[in-house]
Amino acid sequence: MVPPKEPEPALAAPGIGGPNSIEGPGVSGPRSARRSRNRSYSHVHLEIDLAPDPKPPTGVAPLERLAEWLSGKQMVEQGTLIVLAAATLHALSARRFRRVDTWEVSPGSWLPPPRPGEDPDAEEPVGYLLKALESDAGASVGTARSFSATLSDLSGGTVDVVVRRVHGGHGHAMSLDLRGNWTPAAVKDLTGALSERLPVIRSTMTKYQYA
Repeated sequence: MVPPKEPEPALAAPGIGGPNSIEGPGVSGPRSARRSRNRSYSHVHLEIDLAPDPKPPTGVAPLERLAEWLSGKQMVEQGTLIVLAAATLHALSARRFRRVDTWEVSPGSWLPPPRPGEDPDAEEPVGYLLKALESDAGASVGTARSFSATLSDLSGGTVDVVVRRVHGGHGHAMSLDLRGNWTPAAVKDLTGALSERLPVIRSTMTKYQYA
């Protein structure tokens, strides 16, 4: 008699460790544990809590240029959301997610993405963001409560990210949906890149689905 096939796990909340750490779901038996730790994900949902103040952009040229632009517009405090969004784009770019499919601020409007046909490796997405803000779209920065974007790596992987104001506008948080073929190591590398550039308090994998 053929034993019944093990059901594919549905989206669920895995076990979580301390701040900035993600642990795989608990399973019984050493073989099952090794198999689950090494399996790739087709979808991962992350919730990230951020401290109120962004990290200084010192030494990161694209972020320094954005900070200078906001200072010139006297929008340093109002532009915190965009600074965090730019740091997020920089982190995603470091993991080769450089093609901007869509992005927008809300309330406000969509931002003009890089022109079709441009080489996504030619320039940082932060540079494209600054160009978009220098257009009429820059008027939406001061009142925006969220920034959302979809980026891809040209290898079938995509990241949907939303950076939003919370707690009456005094704090920020981030949600990410990773789709494609994500190993646990790739997820850890991405959260590490975010923690290097953003004031991350806690990273939590709230949903996942195996490939």
